[in-house]
Amino acid sequence: MKRTGLSILIIATSLTLLNSCSEPPTASTIGSARLNITLRNVGELSKSSSIDLQSLFIEMSKGTNIIHDTIPLNGNSEVLVTQNYVDMSEGDWSLNVESRDQNDEIIHTDSTEFTVIAEETVEVSLSLVSKYSMLIANFLGIAEDVYRCELVVDGNMVADSTFLPQTDAGYNITLEYDYLTTGAEHLIVMDAYGEYEGVEYLFYTGDTTITVLAGIDQSYEIDLEWVGPFGALRGDVSIEVTIGATGLVSMNGNFPIPSGVLVDIDGNRYDTILIGEQVWMADNLKVTHYRVGTEIPNVTGNVEWSALINGAYSIYNHNASNEVDDYGALYNWFAVVDSRNIAPDGWHIPTDDEWKELEMALGMSQSEADASGYRGTNEGSKLAGDASMWTNGGLENDSEFGSSGFTALPAGIRDGDGGSYSELSEKGFFWSATGIDNDYATMRYLYYVYSKVYRAEARKRHGLSVRCVQD
Repeated sequence: MKRTGLSILIIATSLTLLNSCSEPPTASTIGSARLNITLRNVGELSKSSSIDLQSLFIEMSKGTNIIHDTIPLNGNSEVLVTQNYVDMSEGDWSLNVESRDQNDEIIHTDSTEFTVIAEETVEVSLSLVSKYSMLIANFLGIAEDVYRCELVVDGNMVADSTFLPQTDAGYNITLEYDYLTTGAEHLIVMDAYGEYEGVEYLFYTGDTTITVLAGIDQSYEIDLEWVGPFGALRGDVSIEVTIGATGLVSMNGNFPIPSGVLVDIDGNRYDTILIGEQVWMADNLKVTHYRVGTEIPNVTGNVEWSALINGAYSIYNHNASNEVDDYGALYNWFAVVDSRNIAPDGWHIPTDDEWKELEMALGMSQSEADASGYRGTNEGSKLAGDASMWTNGGLENDSEFGSSGFTALPAGIRDGDGGSYSELSEKGFFWSATGIDNDYATMRYLYYVYSKVYRAEARKRHGLSVRCVQD
């Protein structure tokens, strides 16, 4: 939830006030000064409207000659004051300016010097930046189990936000704080809380000390570290803090994805599962871009699909609104082995031997894993999951159906010769990265009738499901 800075509205107020020096100069030494004073909005963001400037105090002095002036600002925090002073003695003058708010607290202060020349008008300008800055803390990409964030400044909790985790808002939370005093050090702490077994815990925390200097851009970093109750670290995040020339302070960063969750280049999230010594995706791949960002062609025409010799994907019956969320996409083998990488960073398409390792972790012997056709006992039932998506049969009726957490689904197949779709809810086909010859590669499939796993070869132009294994 990103907040947008207000544009500065300049309100021109022309006030003319004749002031006399304490010792009136002679006619031959009379000059004048015209002041243009721009007051800048406090923090230049919406919350700054809570500060109402009430008055502007001007003091000009030259020796014993002193001019005092008080100009009402009527609550404006954004205003340009133009003021004329005449009958000023020739020579060097000092100017001091300050503004006060509704609590009679000084908000702006500045000073300068200028020279008055007889029978001439000198222009004197000051652009006053508030002594306050606004701090904007953007918690971006918040982990799924975080539901409350706090912003703490100098030991005081100045902003917090409680929200529903796993919302459609992109996990983005913005916190604001108005009154960072320029020229002083501030300890900034960012905390993120979540719930574990019904108890709230501090999950992430980080802090830094910053000094806000008006009119100068500055950058800092905050490292947020996992301090949750689970024992193992979940990683950490580096957040950049920038203080702009207008006094704006912002923090932006990404929380690490929770353990057990994988994100591809498109932002799709996948559950993961440890089986034996391997970590596998627990969902079918549905990415539409290679890891380097290049788009994977979505080929819908049957003739075009059958003629492909390069990577492509399709959605079963082209029904993207339903099938892709449930079953993922169907990819030809050329996409699977493309050097641009279809798998997320840190992951890869499993080889035939890696599939065997998975199957043996679930109970197959080495000789069974090396065989072709249906092998093992009930390893297929262990790999499958979500009985509501499978046609009723021996696969889901096995007592260990779904026990591995792999959750293989019956996404069907797209034929590489004619481009047609078939076997939805009956079979789940999965590529390996191991090719056999120019036309065929090794794959696996599960069939709702049997509890075993079928190992065979498939035409590289076929569209099959893809699972990835961690590097």
